[in-house]
Amino acid sequence: MAYTPFNAAFPTVAQTRQAAVDAMRTNIQAMRDCLVGTGIVQGFNYSVSGGTASQPALLLYKRGAEWIKVALTWGSTGGEDGNVTKMAFYYSSDSGSNYYGMADVTNGYYVCTIAYDADGNVTTTAWGLTP
Repeated sequence: MAYTPFNAAFPTVAQTRQAAVDAMRTNIQAMRDCLVGTGIVQGFNYSVSGGTASQPALLLYKRGAEWIKVALTWGSTGGEDGNVTKMAFYYSSDSGSNYYGMADVTNGYYVCTIAYDADGNVTTTAWGLTP
């Protein structure tokens, strides 16, 4: 069976119910495959902003007017030194004029805090609301 890539044009209201469900399933599977294989969704252009070349402040993923911004906080001491300690995820539908936390519906969490041991190994992650 041939692979069906993500198609942002589907589903449509003109499709039958079954065709729309099939298009949604196919698109979800294609997005999953992109994330597993590349860590990003194809079609979004990647750039960095602020900070330094080795420790950027922002990761930006852009597709037309849709932008996803990941604000990074970098550790400076102990096992955190040189490692990302927080990632705050934001979405903009207007080319970055306004951003909103990419929150889970139940809790509103959009910030991932990462803890390290003295050797720089990740020990835990926790989701919260404080960038």
